[in-house]
Amino acid sequence: MYFDIAQLTCDIDRRRILSATDVRPRSVKDIAKACHLSLSRCYRLIKEMEESAIIRRAGVDKREAMYISNLRSVEMSLEDDRLSLSVVFRDGTEDRKDFTPQDLERGTIRNIPQELLSGEPSREPSTAA
Repeated sequence: MYFDIAQLTCDIDRRRILSATDVRPRSVKDIAKACHLSLSRCYRLIKEMEESAIIRRAGVDKREAMYISNLRSVEMSLEDDRLSLSVVFRDGTEDRKDFTPQDLERGTIRNIPQELLSGEPSREPSTAA
C-alpha cells in the first residue's frame, strides 16, 4: 500500500483522478473528461487504484459505476533523516509509517519495490494536457 500512496506523488494522472473524485462520486466518463484522459487509460488507472483501496466504487447510477476517493489526506515528511508517510482514509482511520535512512539505503522496507527507492521515474506514460 505504501508504494501505491507514494506513487501518487509522482503521477499527475492519478492525482487528477483523486481530485476529481474527492468531493462526490463520479463515473469513469466524467473522470476521464475532467482529467483529460482517454477512457481506456482512465479505466486502467481506476482499476489499479481500486485494487489498492485508494479509490472505491460508490455505487451505480444509470448503469455506470461511480467512484470516489478513499483518501482524506496524505502527508509525506522528511525530518531528522526520517521519512514519514501518514495516510488518513475517508472513514477516519489513519495509517502511519516511518522509514529510517538505513531502511532506505538497504531497501529493507517491505511492500515497496526497489525502483521506488532508487528514485527511478515512473515508466507509465502521462497523458496530462
